[in-house]
Amino acid sequence: MKKIALLILGLISMQVIGQNNYEAFQYENKFGVVEINTLNEFIAPSYSSQNDFFIPITLIDYPEYTFINRTTGEKQTYTTTNEELRFNGMYYMHFYKSGKSVFISRDTKSKITLNKEYRNAIGNGNDLMVQHNGLYEVYAEPNFKTPKVKNIKAKKVFTDFVFRKRTQKIEYVNIFYGNDAVYVYDKKYNLLKKYPSKVEYESRMFDVIAGEFTEANQKILNGYGIAPRYFTDEFKKGYTTFKSIEYKKAFKIKGEFRNSNIYDTEDCIVITEKQSEKKYSFKIDFEKKRFLLPKKYQELLELNFVE
Repeated sequence: MKKIALLILGLISMQVIGQNNYEAFQYENKFGVVEINTLNEFIAPSYSSQNDFFIPITLIDYPEYTFINRTTGEKQTYTTTNEELRFNGMYYMHFYKSGKSVFISRDTKSKITLNKEYRNAIGNGNDLMVQHNGLYEVYAEPNFKTPKVKNIKAKKVFTDFVFRKRTQKIEYVNIFYGNDAVYVYDKKYNLLKKYPSKVEYESRMFDVIAGEFTEANQKILNGYGIAPRYFTDEFKKGYTTFKSIEYKKAFKIKGEFRNSNIYDTEDCIVITEKQSEKKYSFKIDFEKKRFLLPKKYQELLELNFVE
């Protein structure tokens, strides 16, 4: 019995530790953080925007991104490079902190730190290509501490399939060019050939290597879906009523608002006050009938559920 009791206590503790205690909100175009259980303001609405790519709350005062742990409220701040890429089986964004490049995954659990401030980061399958002082380096999975290839003098990179005349096969290559030479590496970063030629454009690069490599002409078409609509809205007698299509529940807010943007979840809404063009956004707990927005702002906006 004692073991069962300890197991139950452990499971309860895990649920408490893992629960979300904080959530982002937007008030008059600025973003802050609300403490969910008390609905008290944890961080005042002072940030210019937020980024929903990351699982932790991510508030932005460009170029700084501040991550707030949804459970503990712990904050960490990085400077963005505006580079998004995929490698190592995950999507990452590239940041600078303390003179180093830091690649942070969507859940922020994977953080890869390199010892320089790199630029032109490129995800290549599971591997990572980065540039520093005009020289490219390649980090090959699983070793992101020591470059597999260093000091490739180039401005541009081509990574794709080509037709190789010697083998009469389509092969994957990594081509670095733009300075004094064109370097052709295979998929494992073994140097296949170096062409001493300075070229700036991809078409000219293929002219230089045409004796051995030609374009494979494999095109991949990307499809784009249309974001679903999660709320209906109606303005009447000084209030706008929004109704959740998913939960079949409605709430109203004083003033005339339009549903300006929808996140990729059905419990979060972004609305714009038509006259002032001020934006407000917050999550909604439909089951408990509460808005994850500080109480004082709910009162000012006369935000209430419709019975």
